[in-house]
Amino acid sequence: MNLFSQLAGWTLATNLIYIFWLSFVHPPLFFFILECAVVLLNILFIVNNRKRTYVLSGGPYSLRPIVDIFITIKNENISLFEKTLFAATKILYPNKRIYVLDDGNRREIEELTEKNGCVYLTRKDSSLFPYKANNLNYGLKNSYGNFILVLDADMVASNNILDNLLGFFNEEKVAIVATRQGFNLDRKDFNHDTLFYEYAQTGKNTFNAAISCGSGVIYRRSALEKIGGFQEWNIVEDLYTSYVLHSNGFKSIYVSQSYTYGDAPTNISAIYKQRGTWAQDTLRIFIFRNPLFQKGLSFFQRTQYFEMGFVYIVSGLIFPIMYSINMISLLTNNPIIDVGKEWYLIFRIPAFILSIYMFKKLSHEEKSVQMWAGLFPIFFVAFFKALLYKKPVYKVTPKGLSPTSSYMLVWPQITLLIVGIFSVIFHLITYGITWVFIINSFWICVMIYYNLPIIIKSIDIKYI
Repeated sequence: MNLFSQLAGWTLATNLIYIFWLSFVHPPLFFFILECAVVLLNILFIVNNRKRTYVLSGGPYSLRPIVDIFITIKNENISLFEKTLFAATKILYPNKRIYVLDDGNRREIEELTEKNGCVYLTRKDSSLFPYKANNLNYGLKNSYGNFILVLDADMVASNNILDNLLGFFNEEKVAIVATRQGFNLDRKDFNHDTLFYEYAQTGKNTFNAAISCGSGVIYRRSALEKIGGFQEWNIVEDLYTSYVLHSNGFKSIYVSQSYTYGDAPTNISAIYKQRGTWAQDTLRIFIFRNPLFQKGLSFFQRTQYFEMGFVYIVSGLIFPIMYSINMISLLTNNPIIDVGKEWYLIFRIPAFILSIYMFKKLSHEEKSVQMWAGLFPIFFVAFFKALLYKKPVYKVTPKGLSPTSSYMLVWPQITLLIVGIFSVIFHLITYGITWVFIINSFWICVMIYYNLPIIIKSIDIKYI
């Protein structure tokens, strides 16, 4: 039995036993719903990723069709773009055409493009429609290749990316071949997103629900044309285009190997911007195009897409509410559960600790889950922005910048920790050691565990 099966089995069993017990002690309804939501997230992760399909190469495509390589750029660093462009010209494939889609309309980008023998395209209406999807669709209208490889301006592609991946398109229903993105960062940096790339995407692979990750992905032109091109309804194109393609019966394949390498945001402000955009993007789908009601999806495609939005609901809404309940309980000496308090400790705490341990081990000791939980203020804001329905203006996430200390950006997390610690001390002084103290102090410790890494990151730029 592998590590995932062992950890998932124990985590699933303890969480289900806890919810079963909780239903019999009649807790407040709102508390029961919150706990069910947290347990449901664990269940979704385990069920969705219980079977994982790892793919490394698709072999050559026999017809050697024309492949258009789109490099999208707006305001990215020119030195990073130059490396990306040069690497694209070295891709070992005879029938490729390289297009630089510049929404920044910079003369120096045009000169670099022409110097390397590539096609330069820029839109006159980029200020009216400042989204990557619009830029990519402009590239579609001005090119003709059978397949499109999309690269971000700061992602350097391996020279064998096309020869290794085009073979997957021998199956006519395959519309997307996505790859793992590699980053030039410390091995344990949370930006590697090991849980997503090694478990979530491979789990999605099993159920034909793997999504495009925006860069290092190849699309079939005829499939894009059938759905009207890259989808412009959402903020960024990759997730929603994947969603619509799956809804129309097309297939996707995720390759568990990095064919592109680049930078990831290291400043707190840039991390907020990127993760907040992803959250808002996913939540707009969750709220207005919910996968549970989307036509054309299979049962497990629905659960896979549902989990992607639900994770932001838990982090951005459920966790802050639960933190607040614990602090109020400590300050007022008001127990949430009036009966079976010792059984609560026996059932709930082991289940939660196993959940934390499972995610920690599966993420190779990265702090990605702590960062996900610690970014709750950003996901909270993203939820309410998504409720507005209107698509906001998209701005490129800055990368390749020198990381700086920015502790003022984590004032919600700092405030939460201060109030949480104060409530523990206040209860101890005022009421002594009670069941309320024992139970809620544990949850305050969990709150500190989740939020401390991002606070440290804001002060120590080398942390995480």
